[in-house]
Amino acid sequence: MKKIFVVLLSVFIVNFYVYAEEINRKTVRIQTLKNNYSIVAAKLALDNAKQEYNSSLSSLLPKINFTGNFLCNGFKKNFLENYSHTLEIVIPIFERFETYSYVKAKASEFKSAEASYNMAVSNELHKAEAAYINLMWLYEYIELLNDAKKKRIENKNMVALKYNSGKINIASLRTVEADFAVIEYYLKSAQRYIETASVQLLKAIGRNDYTTILETNERLATSEKLPKKPDCDNLITASPEFIIAQHKFERCKIQTLKAKGQWLPLLTGNIRYSAPSEQQTTDKYNEFAGISFSYTIFNGGKRYAYMQTVSNNLRIASEELKNTVNNLKARAIELYNNLTDAYELVALKTQYLSATKLHSEISAKEYVNGIINYNEWYPIEKNYFSSQIELLEAKKEAALKRAEWNTFTEKI
Repeated sequence: MKKIFVVLLSVFIVNFYVYAEEINRKTVRIQTLKNNYSIVAAKLALDNAKQEYNSSLSSLLPKINFTGNFLCNGFKKNFLENYSHTLEIVIPIFERFETYSYVKAKASEFKSAEASYNMAVSNELHKAEAAYINLMWLYEYIELLNDAKKKRIENKNMVALKYNSGKINIASLRTVEADFAVIEYYLKSAQRYIETASVQLLKAIGRNDYTTILETNERLATSEKLPKKPDCDNLITASPEFIIAQHKFERCKIQTLKAKGQWLPLLTGNIRYSAPSEQQTTDKYNEFAGISFSYTIFNGGKRYAYMQTVSNNLRIASEELKNTVNNLKARAIELYNNLTDAYELVALKTQYLSATKLHSEISAKEYVNGIINYNEWYPIEKNYFSSQIELLEAKKEAALKRAEWNTFTEKI
């Protein structure tokens, strides 16, 4: 009675602390976009870049200043007679490309932030996709092991009959029993691994309810056709890595333009409207309009040093862009060839499984009828099980390679 109570209490504790939740590919994507920290942080960084760009546009507008003064002379009671105000409008006619460079740089930073956000989304969705593929594989693997366990029981019973009738020795029976124990171990290990796989997927999604056990009815499939080999030159131009490197190069070009502008004069337009107090002048209104001109003749060589610095930065950014293009092209070729290999391996393993299954069915009948002996039959049985495992592993690898390819081509 005490043992029964302990078992029931254990079941209650497990059910209380572990919650099972069914999940699928669609919900994984939705939850990742909502909960993943890296995606949320990238979205906030994108919002900040957008605000900074919008704020930079205000530098193109004129500046309006209003000044009011109360002049106190002998503490007269009529303060309005001593009040004056000035309205001034400053229009930047030419600021040596500084305003233009500032706006263009912020626009480029905004585009880079968009690319960084897209890259964060792709990377985090890929991590969640890979974790989900692992979960699908696990449940399919458990199904395979359950079927293999039933088959091992049949084989063990059949070999036991042969042993009891004196047709095989004890070593053959012990081998079958040991193989059955191995399958049981693999099955228990896979069932325990469900918790680990669930935690990995929850972590990739961005959730922290690690006591949740995730379940899925979806299984690995390679029904998608192998995509055509792409044009790498067109493919990489849409890559976030390329966009980020390109905009870095553009910002360096903008800085070069700004540096050249330091050698040019500064022109500013002014419009001023002033209403002085009655105590200051007999004129009621004063109006003024003009253009200010300024030029720094010598600033200690800072302009020259700045010009050299931005020129070097431009060369560095240019080389980085070339290197990024080369790396992306190499990566595209590598990923596509890996995907092709994975798909061809699935087709090969499928064909091999079909052959080993047929061989297993024929050899089992021949063994029962005494046409072949144990040493001829049992290796065929084990080979059939191995081919099932190999096909499942190949399907998992193909699914992972497809997810990796989709991430690179921005199709997830």
